[in-house]
Amino acid sequence: MIKLEETGENIYDNFLESMRSSETKRMYVRNLKRFLNLIPNNIFEEYLGESPKSREIEDLATSFTNIARKDTAATKQIIKSYVKEIKKEVENGNLSPNTVKSKINPIKALLSANEVDISWKLINKMFPREVRSDDRAYTKEEIQKMLEHCTDVIDKLIILMFSSAGFRLESWDYFCWKDVVFFESENNDYKGAALRVYRGDPEEYWTFITPEACKILLLYKEEWKSRFLKYPNGDDPLIASTRFDVPHRLHQKGVRARVDKIVTKTGLRDQLKKGKRRYEVQLDHGFRKYFNTMMRRAKVNYLDKEDMMGHKVGLEKHYERYQEDDFERFPEYQKAIPFLTISDEERIKTENKIKEEKIKQMESEKDSQIKQLQNELVDNKKTKQNVEKILKHLKL
Repeated sequence: MIKLEETGENIYDNFLESMRSSETKRMYVRNLKRFLNLIPNNIFEEYLGESPKSREIEDLATSFTNIARKDTAATKQIIKSYVKEIKKEVENGNLSPNTVKSKINPIKALLSANEVDISWKLINKMFPREVRSDDRAYTKEEIQKMLEHCTDVIDKLIILMFSSAGFRLESWDYFCWKDVVFFESENNDYKGAALRVYRGDPEEYWTFITPEACKILLLYKEEWKSRFLKYPNGDDPLIASTRFDVPHRLHQKGVRARVDKIVTKTGLRDQLKKGKRRYEVQLDHGFRKYFNTMMRRAKVNYLDKEDMMGHKVGLEKHYERYQEDDFERFPEYQKAIPFLTISDEERIKTENKIKEEKIKQMESEKDSQIKQLQNELVDNKKTKQNVEKILKHLKL
């Protein structure tokens, strides 16, 4: 006989486990805590007959979820009141209307993770109209200046990989050495490399890095050997923290701190513009916007570009075009390499290599066409000789 036993469900743990990204988790916890702290004990007492065990987020989340299970209408009224408070901040110019949704998403995640279903239709209609973001991408000149202020090879590697591959900050929590597949040319140098993002995750995808980034990555590999007395193996983190004597991942928080220090040195984050609450360029997302801009300027196929950024667009149609692990998309990425290469010297080298390859390809095609014409000429001569033989035979 089947028996149902107490599982000791933890409502707050369900919420935490529903999120993949540590950065998302950090933001959701912060915003959820802000919402729950605004609910006074007397509301919990009114609907549950008791106050939360404490004002800690775990106990507040449990009590609020229990209200939602018991009284959907009351839950929606609490959330609506919260939305009204947020809208006041927007009207006062203290909050962007684009961030309202991000304040509510943690509440949705908490209820969804605990299988509490409420209708969000009317609540969503209360959100203020979003405005177009005025954030911009870094310019190539700004990224060049960042490289000048890098203190070590790790700094340079972070900047070049960010700008040439366009991945999100949280990706640094996944990268291992086996996620990089180098493409070697006939001259024993590198045409670029494939980079697997979010290995083992449902959001996993492939993008690429430039030859310029490959050079720095290989330089870092040698530094790794001098530091740890061996080359990294496939499962080692791509970048090791400098705080430990054994390979230990430099997580996204450490990466962000390094980028912040570099960008600040360039003067890009000296002070906010008057009336602005955000810097003109987002610290890490500015690289992703730069990647997107350069790919468009290089006229890379739109669907290929979206795939290389991890965007899920037109999947059913587009996946028929490529076998992901065969890296058939790399020729499209190669169009953008001159645009994504930061150093002027490296860009000129890359452009010259591309021209040399085109010349070789044209010469190869020309030789092939000449050979084909020669074969056709031989075939025509043979045909002519056969015809002459037949005619001679008929005359006899």
